[in-house]
Amino acid sequence: MPHTRHVVFKNWAGIAVAGEIKWEASSVDKKNHLNKATWLTAVVETGAKFGSINSYDGAGLSAGLEQTIALFPRTMEQGELWSVLAKFDEVLPDTNPNWIAMKASLDHAGWYLDSRGLLRHKGSGSLVGGTEIRHELSPPNGIVPDHGPDFLKAVQWAEIFHNLFSDPATFQTQIKLTKNSLLVGNKVVESQVYRRYAKVEDASAAIVGTNILPELDLAMCIYHSFSVNAPSKARSVLQTVLDRNLGPIDFSKAIVAALGNNTYANWQNRYTRTRAEAHGSGLFDESLFSSIAPAHL
Repeated sequence: MPHTRHVVFKNWAGIAVAGEIKWEASSVDKKNHLNKATWLTAVVETGAKFGSINSYDGAGLSAGLEQTIALFPRTMEQGELWSVLAKFDEVLPDTNPNWIAMKASLDHAGWYLDSRGLLRHKGSGSLVGGTEIRHELSPPNGIVPDHGPDFLKAVQWAEIFHNLFSDPATFQTQIKLTKNSLLVGNKVVESQVYRRYAKVEDASAAIVGTNILPELDLAMCIYHSFSVNAPSKARSVLQTVLDRNLGPIDFSKAIVAALGNNTYANWQNRYTRTRAEAHGSGLFDESLFSSIAPAHL
């Protein structure tokens, strides 16, 4: 059985299930910038462990390498988690037991996934609202008690998602979707960086030793690990540094410092954690951790 905990977070409460199978850094191509950025993002978000599940922060439930959410708490619209499940439907055989269990659970809730990855009510075909999603996955209404029927229901959902996202048959799809997410998050300003300093359109074409410097490679990998935490804030920081018209080395130093020194949320602690994971991964040259990403900025 997976390690399952009850967690209270601010005004919310729910379930956390630890991932058990790690995406090892040794399997990542050291020259492929996007692969490295995706791995670093995943290891900061979830320890790069497949099957990490949270349902304690008001988003209904989140799963995957970057914790894709079931609903957006501010707007109460459906999150991207359902489109991830739709992608699984394209690659998993109908006989896969974890996919069978997921579909049965959705059916029992009175839901189904359409071909676009939207969650709909059986019968009417109407979209399932955020309030209903939250109440079903993390009952009641995102504040799961630490015992009783609602607790058991939340645990059951968390473990169903954990089993599916821990299934090796989904791993490559999870990695691919996380890469795609990084490419579209702050595409406009990020493309400006890659065009100016690497002469490529975006991170997907950046190859260390061919068109992107090792310094910029590390700096933008660190940036991406921040951007999934707060996309609009990261975009603002990146644009501000880009507007300084620095050379590639100075830009690399400046963006890391601007992120790591930022007092937004827990970003200073996030920098310490991100740097430690990057340093220990073996994916980056040792010298970069004194020149570009030092322990003390």
